[in-house]
Amino acid sequence: MDSLEQKRKFQSLDEHTQQMLDRAIERVIDGTDHRIRAVPGYKKKLCGSIIKALEYADRLIEQVPSPIDLDSDQFVFDPYLRIFFPTKHGMLQMFNQSSELKEYFGDVHHAGESESYALLCMRESEEIVLGMELEGDHVIKDVKQTRVNFTGHRIYAPAQSESAARRELKCCIFEGLVDNALGRISALRKRRQELESEQQILSSRLRSHKPIQLFAQDTQMPAKVDNELHNDALRLEKIERELTELGYVTPETCLDLVNEILSEPELFVNLHNVSMRVDKSGIRRDDREPSMKLCDLNLSKVTIKGHPPRVVTLAKINRKELADLT
Repeated sequence: MDSLEQKRKFQSLDEHTQQMLDRAIERVIDGTDHRIRAVPGYKKKLCGSIIKALEYADRLIEQVPSPIDLDSDQFVFDPYLRIFFPTKHGMLQMFNQSSELKEYFGDVHHAGESESYALLCMRESEEIVLGMELEGDHVIKDVKQTRVNFTGHRIYAPAQSESAARRELKCCIFEGLVDNALGRISALRKRRQELESEQQILSSRLRSHKPIQLFAQDTQMPAKVDNELHNDALRLEKIERELTELGYVTPETCLDLVNEILSEPELFVNLHNVSMRVDKSGIRRDDREPSMKLCDLNLSKVTIKGHPPRVVTLAKINRKELADLT
């Protein structure tokens, strides 16, 4: 997007959207490199890529299914709860260990609220276990089965409504993009520092041998020393070429890197929905077993580059759950 198009797009935004965009821009800069503010017209230069990233996050969160009700009274009857949590006690323990839930319901602004919507994040894994299956009238033992497990449960960003919880998920996705931009900037800065350090060592080493080389013009230097100096010179040339290609980590460079990542958010953050059919023990089943009572789980998996994938679901949580742990 050229500068004229960026300017027109920025000016065409209504006041509310511009304010929201301003907050997003400042969050990006605070999360990457504050020196970007020194770039003339930095807001307009970031406008297009940030809008694209936010629109992409909107499309992702639209795919997340409706919230599940984390109601401990329904633990025995709700297949999601039985499969997500090994025990009712474990679910209640998660509530009571959540500092975010305690802070939310303890806040004076939420004193009258009986429930909250939040993000429930988990790790999903599978393991092969030996179980029993019915084949006709016969019970077959030691059959290899795939069991789905969910661990690392965490509650994030409690909010007043489902729509507010979806906005919090949008913020999480956007933060993932910002973290990737920071990682790219940090990696570039680290690489340049490593090269400059090695460049300094090699230059110093070659300078220290120069008088010896001049003195030894009429004599032959040891082959080993001569070979080492030759390799040092070649390595120094390679480093200097790479430093030229990298350039300096200027505010303009940082801004370009941020734009590069936010303009292609699909390369760094993905969300896809998966469905799986399981029994009450979390064993994967298929349509060939119609006699069993099965549950179809619809899950959303979020993958942010540099982090392991997480199962993310919206959840409704009642205030009373925080007092149920015994």
